[in-house]
Amino acid sequence: MRGRRLVTIAIVLACSAPSTLSTALRAAEPPRRKPLDPGQRAALVALINAVDVAQQRDADADASLTWDNHILKARDQTAYVPFRLTLAANGDTFKSTAMYVRAVSRHDGFRTTEEHSAVRDWLARGGDAPPPRRETVFIGPGEMPIGGPAASSGRRSVQGPAEASAILGLQQRDYEKQKAAAEAAKKRTETRERDPYVFPYEEYYFLDLKSPPGGDSRLVERALALPPGEYDVYVALLDRARQKSSSPVILRRTMTIPDYWNDRLALSSLMLVSAINTLKAPLSPALQVEHPYTFGHAEVLPVATRTFAATDVLSVVYQICNYGAPDADLTAEYNFFENANGARRLFNRTPPQHLTDNDLPQPEPWQTQAFTSQSVSLHSFPPGQYELEVTVRDRLTRSMAKEAVAFTVK
Repeated sequence: MRGRRLVTIAIVLACSAPSTLSTALRAAEPPRRKPLDPGQRAALVALINAVDVAQQRDADADASLTWDNHILKARDQTAYVPFRLTLAANGDTFKSTAMYVRAVSRHDGFRTTEEHSAVRDWLARGGDAPPPRRETVFIGPGEMPIGGPAASSGRRSVQGPAEASAILGLQQRDYEKQKAAAEAAKKRTETRERDPYVFPYEEYYFLDLKSPPGGDSRLVERALALPPGEYDVYVALLDRARQKSSSPVILRRTMTIPDYWNDRLALSSLMLVSAINTLKAPLSPALQVEHPYTFGHAEVLPVATRTFAATDVLSVVYQICNYGAPDADLTAEYNFFENANGARRLFNRTPPQHLTDNDLPQPEPWQTQAFTSQSVSLHSFPPGQYELEVTVRDRLTRSMAKEAVAFTVK
C-alpha cells in the first residue's frame, strides 16, 4: 500500500435528535392527476405497445439513453429506487415528452409472461380518473444528515453557515405531526394487496424537457417502488411533437432488490453526491415526484459523472439497515482500491467511523436504519480507476456488511 494519508474533509452522521424521527419522504396523500386528453392517451398507448414489443423481442437499451439508479430501504416492505435517465438526443427533440416506466418480475433468471398492464386496463375502461402515483413510500426512521457534508468541516467559513442551516432545520420540524402523517400513510399502504398478475410497478409521465446551457445532455429524475426480487425495468420515451413520424426510444435494465426486511445487517446503494442541501420544508407531493433525490428536508445532488479531478472531494451517502440497538456499536471502514493492469490492490483508507446510540436515530420496533456520509479529498489520488469499498461492522450482532462503488480520477 502506498504511504499516502487521506485527508478526511467531513464525517456526518444521521440525525440523532428525537424530533427528526420518522419524517415522511412524501406528504400523506399522493398528488391527484388530471384526466388524459386524446393526444396524451394516444401517446401512452403507443408507449405501452412499444414496450410490449421490446419485452417480447428481449430488446436492450437504445444508445441515446443512459441510466443510473440507487436502491434504498423504505417502509412497507418496499424499496425506494430513485433513478436518473440521461437523454443524449439533440435539443430539438423531446421538448414535449411522454414517458412510461414498467417493471416486470423475473423468476429463476427468466422474465415472467403472466403479468399484464393495469394502465392498459384503465385506459380500456375509459381512463377518466387517473390512478394515483405508485412510488409513494417513506424513508424512515432516520433522515438524511442535517447540514450536509459541510456540517463537520474544519473550515469555519464552510462550517458556520452549515451549522446555522442545521439548527434552523431542527427548529422547524414538528415531530408529532410528521410521525402521525407517516403512520397514517403506512397503514394505507399496508392495506393494499398487490395483484400477482399485473406488473409490480407501472407509471407514466408527461413532461417538458428543456435543453441545458452548454449543450449538456438532458436529465430526467424519477423513482419507482419495488418489493424484494429480480426485475426487468423498461423506460420508454416518445417525442409528442413527432409522434406520427418517430418511434419511442426504450431502455431496459435488470435489477435485483435486496431483502432489507429481516435481521441481517445491510447497506443501501452508495450514492456519490456533489452536495446535500437543507430545505426549509419538505417538497410538496407534486414537486417530490420530479425530485426523487430529496428526502424530507435534505436535497441530495448526485454527481453527474463518476469521473473526478484530483482537486475534487468525493462524498458518499448511504443507509445502514438492521443494526443492533439499543447500545448500538457500529464501525464503518472506507477502503480505496486501485484497479490497474487487471489487478485490484488497496490504495489507502480513512480512519474508521464509529457510530453509537448518540449518533443514530432512535430505533423503531423491529427495525433500524440510518443515513450516514463521508467526504474525502482526492488530492493524493493519481489518475486511474478506483473503487470505494464501505464495510460496516456491528459489534452487537457480530455481523458485517459491505458495498462498493467505482470512480475515476483524471
